[in-house]
Amino acid sequence: MDNKKTLYIGAHADDVVINASITINRNPGSAYILTITDGVPSGSYPKVLGGITLNSHEAYVQKRLKEDKSAMQVLGINVGKRYTNGKIPDGQTYQNLEQIVSIIATLVKREKIRRIMTHSFPGESHPAHPDHEIVSVCSYIIGKEYGIEIWEYPRFKSNSTNKQTDRIFLEEDRIETVNYDFTREEITLRDELMQIYKTQGFIIEKYRTTSEMFGRVVRNPRSIPDATHFYGSEDYKPRPQDIRKAITDFLSR
Repeated sequence: MDNKKTLYIGAHADDVVINASITINRNPGSAYILTITDGVPSGSYPKVLGGITLNSHEAYVQKRLKEDKSAMQVLGINVGKRYTNGKIPDGQTYQNLEQIVSIIATLVKREKIRRIMTHSFPGESHPAHPDHEIVSVCSYIIGKEYGIEIWEYPRFKSNSTNKQTDRIFLEEDRIETVNYDFTREEITLRDELMQIYKTQGFIIEKYRTTSEMFGRVVRNPRSIPDATHFYGSEDYKPRPQDIRKAITDFLSR
């Protein structure tokens, strides 16, 4: 990647580090970071994660934010100037498209962003977290409006033990891809970064890798493939049809 000002977007705290930490570390001077949600689904408290007792939803939100900022500081990001959290409630991105698009647009205009890194577009054989799906669509809306190139993180394909086995993009797309292999020191650095996320202790084993991959496709946010969600049961909200309606209604304004 060249020195274009790049906005790395993650739906949740840890998404950017999982997908692009070493690429950022190689050129932190051109990187800006945006996490969209507070990263914490609803649940009961107190709960203990990674040996840390969290007594409330807000305590968990603040801990996740602190972990993410700490990782960004290790990567050389000036958190005060180049890190933004959108504070959208986890799982509710589909109800807040206007706000998400506005947040992305504000950063693009203010920082003169020329490239956006975002979540991979979902598809029928390409499950997506609902928040990832909305963030991807919103990124493409802004990319089209401002003439900015969009690159995607791949989806991680997991095996029966929930460990990453492969990285995939939509099979139906012709896609330009780049792949960066890590040095030995970068492999160590990435593991150290993942260990910062103590409340998300599973990620270091699930997402251990020795390279980063990105794909570029010109997409129309109005043309959305059928998608399934890897997260939740039949009664989980939002359902794919809820997301389709939210996006259609937003684009019809």
